[in-house]
Amino acid sequence: MTELVKRGHSVQTVQTEGTSLYSYFFYTACQIPFQLPKDVDIYHAITPMEGMWLPKNKSIVTFHDLIQMLSPEKLGSGMGYSKWKSFVGMRYNKFVINQSKRCKRVTAVSQETKDNLVKHLHVPEEKTTVITSGIRPDLKPLRRRDGTKKIGYLGQLDKRKRIDLLIDAFKKSKLESELIIGGKGFDEFSLKEQAKGDNRIKFVGMVRDSDLVEFYNSLDVFVFPTAAEGYGLPIIEAMACRRPVIVLQDAEIPWDVKKRCVIVDDLIILLGNQKYLEGRCTYNDYKGNYEWAKDHSWSKSVDKYLELYEEVLDSH
Repeated sequence: MTELVKRGHSVQTVQTEGTSLYSYFFYTACQIPFQLPKDVDIYHAITPMEGMWLPKNKSIVTFHDLIQMLSPEKLGSGMGYSKWKSFVGMRYNKFVINQSKRCKRVTAVSQETKDNLVKHLHVPEEKTTVITSGIRPDLKPLRRRDGTKKIGYLGQLDKRKRIDLLIDAFKKSKLESELIIGGKGFDEFSLKEQAKGDNRIKFVGMVRDSDLVEFYNSLDVFVFPTAAEGYGLPIIEAMACRRPVIVLQDAEIPWDVKKRCVIVDDLIILLGNQKYLEGRCTYNDYKGNYEWAKDHSWSKSVDKYLELYEEVLDSH
């Protein structure tokens, strides 16, 4: 949105201030059609949950993943712990997805997501375009300010991210380090309860965009124990700061992203020895990962989106 406005385009947004699962359901099911502006040239839903109500002949919808459909057992956000919420959510999600895929054009944030759209939702391949998201241009490596060893995580605090595995492994280790956990989410209380008794573990809450550079550069290692991602932007952000990134072998992450990480089977084994941890991360290709991460430019992404907008407008 910032990039579009910078180029002179007028952007109107529709969004909700609610944070609960119920408020989001009410927003997508009832509020959106009454909030949609009428005097616009094109509509762009940044997830399929918002794409259901858009005029299909002049709209684009972006899919980040199909986790709710293909891996429902990995869901978080308050759905993964309740059978009835999962049951209702799955069916609502399937309905919304099948409505949203009718938009004039569909974009996917990775080739894997596009392949899943074609295979499982039967979206025509020629209708779907891969456009990766960008990262903040100010992300860059900085010199560490102190000598304290720090391991970090940033993202939602919910079931799918598997922060509990990281906390468990860190508590069992004897590392002379700190574990810094950034983010908010449904599992925040239970994770803090799990971490009790270990003063090395720090929860820093929501990290503002303007503080991302300082956050990533305060770490020696970034650990992202997620079970599944459509892409995994925190991985890219950490690499833009030349930080080694650790993920788990069984994580469903696009291979072009995952192959650049330190891939491990067991966090307990990895964190059990400081020298072993540092040795594994030494092999991370800092230069190659940095250059690849910095190529994730919102300017390039918006160039591709504008081409799609023009195609939709011309056809309309």
